[in-house]
Amino acid sequence: MKSLLKLKFLQLRNSLKRGEKKKFLLFLLLGLFFMLVLGFFFNKLFGYLVEVKEFPQVFKVFLAEKLLMMIYMTLFSMLLLSALLTALDVFFISRDLHFLFSTPMPLRSAFTWKMLETAAYSSAMVVFFSLPVLFFYCRWFAPGAGQILQVILAFLLFITAGVLTGILLGLVIPAFFSVRRLQPVLSVFSILLISFIVVFLRLLRPERFLEPSEIDNVLRYMGSLDLKVFYYFPFSWLARAMSLTTEGKIAAYWKIIALFILLLTGLLALVFWLRKKIYLKLFDKLNRGGRGYYKSRWRPVPIENSYRSLLRKEIKTFLRTPAQWSQLLIVGALVAVFVINMKMIPMPHQSVKNFVCYLNLIMAVFIVSGLNSRFTFTSIPNEGPGQVHILSAPFARARFYRFKLVFHLLPLLLVGFTLYGLGDLALHFDGFTRLIALIFLTPAIVFLTIFSLVLGIETNETNPLSPEHVIVSKQGIMYMLWSMIYLVAGMLFMARPVGVFYWHRFTREAVPYAEIAAWFGAFLIVNLALIIYYYRKGRRLWMAREI
Repeated sequence: MKSLLKLKFLQLRNSLKRGEKKKFLLFLLLGLFFMLVLGFFFNKLFGYLVEVKEFPQVFKVFLAEKLLMMIYMTLFSMLLLSALLTALDVFFISRDLHFLFSTPMPLRSAFTWKMLETAAYSSAMVVFFSLPVLFFYCRWFAPGAGQILQVILAFLLFITAGVLTGILLGLVIPAFFSVRRLQPVLSVFSILLISFIVVFLRLLRPERFLEPSEIDNVLRYMGSLDLKVFYYFPFSWLARAMSLTTEGKIAAYWKIIALFILLLTGLLALVFWLRKKIYLKLFDKLNRGGRGYYKSRWRPVPIENSYRSLLRKEIKTFLRTPAQWSQLLIVGALVAVFVINMKMIPMPHQSVKNFVCYLNLIMAVFIVSGLNSRFTFTSIPNEGPGQVHILSAPFARARFYRFKLVFHLLPLLLVGFTLYGLGDLALHFDGFTRLIALIFLTPAIVFLTIFSLVLGIETNETNPLSPEHVIVSKQGIMYMLWSMIYLVAGMLFMARPVGVFYWHRFTREAVPYAEIAAWFGAFLIVNLALIIYYYRKGRRLWMAREI
């Protein structure tokens, strides 16, 4: 076990020596930013509950417990699916398994190491999202040192229960289904679940329950969460343990901890029993060759100098890669939440509506930027070793570069203007906002698509492990940062003509259309220059690319 820990340490040290310190630093800064945002939200939420004088202390703790149960119910489902997917990968598909099983290391030690590896990979995100919740709950409801330790103990047992349950399922499922076929399906299912959770939580409109005038709705809503079936799940135990810590009921708290320990003991015993009985048999079964039932319908055809063959290749690659098209489900959930927010934002004055309409266009470009990061940027590296066939085929390189650009640009333009259309249906934009959409969206989407494609060509990943591995490369992080800088700069640049127009409309003065047209023209000229520069740079890099 010490050797494996040392190996992980050496891998981390070598990655830092290879110049990846900036990447780790950027991830740390992004993580701190999201933690600050979540911390601000939960600080306001728990602080409001504590400071509302109309609520008695018992009712405040009750509300906090039900909110915690709702939060950790969501996180527990994410933890369970993450642990299941990670266990299938780590215990059956991981590349180092054959090496580990060929060493003098006992199978028990290798299995325990893989369990720790699964726990670290699957629980990292849940722990990350939970830190602001735990910190600000302890600040407002359990500030004592003993109370903080009690909350941390219950939370660690909760994480362990989710991880062990996922590992247990990961050892049972391969006895009935093929891991390599099942893992993409489970990935899509997990993304579907997360998408539904995001939309469901937004449809609940939790902000309305923070108003004292909505006290009856609060009672009814929290009462609907008080289902007896929830009492049998670890997320309910954790919420209850945290509320008992606040109330100072030590005996009841330790009963909850005893329940956790009994559950973990049973799960651990089942996991090691399955390791002893079926794990090696399932691993051997998975790594045997199949019987080759599938017969390909592909037939060699002459490669013409047209885009039809490339289009068929891209469509089939997209449909056969669940890691790619499943991301559209998350985008769909974000779009649904985006539209719901547009409908629910109060519009006390026309100026507020104009501001929200303008933010709608910014958010549309932001979503397109995220899609570029996931699809356009990874399109060239994901060709992998297949780039040899592309570069050696009797097909003009420049035509392939143009095809890649158009193949990603047209759907992204459709997405961007669809978001604009949904915002228009929800808010009924005025004529000036519709003009801004044409001037702002088109060049911004074209530039971000070309920019992401160029950085994708610049990456040195010729055989990436996954699209996620490409996204966190140096060029991937550069794209995320520069796209955000571009978006903020464009928003500030366009704020001047927008502000001038609506200010003169408000004061009933003559609108300086010449000044507004000059700002719009400057925006288009700057973007046109950027588009031409990066298009030619990407074409030059692609033409100079070697096998």
